[in-house]
Amino acid sequence: MIKTFPLFHPKHYLCTGHLTNPTLFKDMERLIDKYLPADYHDTFVLKSRKPAEQIIPKELIKKIFNHSPAWLNFLMKVRNILVKPLGLETGKVLKTEDCIIEDTENEAIMRKDDKHLLFYVSIAKIGNDLIDITTVVQYHNALGKAYFFFIKPFHKMIVPRVAKRTYIIPNP
Repeated sequence: MIKTFPLFHPKHYLCTGHLTNPTLFKDMERLIDKYLPADYHDTFVLKSRKPAEQIIPKELIKKIFNHSPAWLNFLMKVRNILVKPLGLETGKVLKTEDCIIEDTENEAIMRKDDKHLLFYVSIAKIGNDLIDITTVVQYHNALGKAYFFFIKPFHKMIVPRVAKRTYIIPNP
């Protein structure tokens, strides 16, 4: 199912449910599909400022994860304080380069595993001017499920905002 993502512009979409949408992903093999099924996944499809030949998915992943805005850094500090008693990773700087497990001209995938959950982020080019940002999450245990229950609303807010800040999409 594809629905308009209301925070930005009618041309930006949030896909939930099955990742293989017949109109957007027609004749497209995506690397991320092999990590399904999962406990949770979503896909944001965003319009790019640049034509496809100028987009390098691996560089977009690095830019998104290595250059967080101040408000996101603040949220991460709050998150770290809250999850420290649970024994989850805190304060560790994520080295995006080390987490990229697949990289092609059209798609790059980052993987991060922790004791509570495993997540993948894929950035893929669709057509000439669309970018697909897919998150796949697998819970390792009940802590992972509970953790993501509280994180999911933030995830859905953060992904398109950080993508916008990274100049993937134009200002509405």
